[in-house]
Amino acid sequence: MASQDDTRKVVEHYFAAWTANKVPEAYALLASDLEFVGPTASYGRAEEFRPALMNFAKMTKNAQVVELVVQGDRAAMLYTCELPPPVGTLRIASFFRVEVGKIRTYETQFDATELRKLLARAAGR
Repeated sequence: MASQDDTRKVVEHYFAAWTANKVPEAYALLASDLEFVGPTASYGRAEEFRPALMNFAKMTKNAQVVELVVQGDRAAMLYTCELPPPVGTLRIASFFRVEVGKIRTYETQFDATELRKLLARAAGR
């Protein structure tokens, strides 16, 4: 089980890296057997999640932590994230579990209605 300080450092470093579009740095903090669940997709391995991480980081204009709560090996983060129109600024809740210095489970929740429209446009649908 990760210490509270380790959990906080890993989650803060991950957030700082992907929001600065430093995807390799963020990816290095994910366990290879990462379990990710989100409103538009779920993944059972970090390698499967990598393209989604790259795309989301690339489209993020700005992101700011509102609150981070850490207890042992678990963390909950609420943040604002500015994405291109029609999405705009979202409030996103993410939940993490850290094992051996890596994020092992990662769930994120937000209203993805406008994001789905943006992704569909980008895919030419």
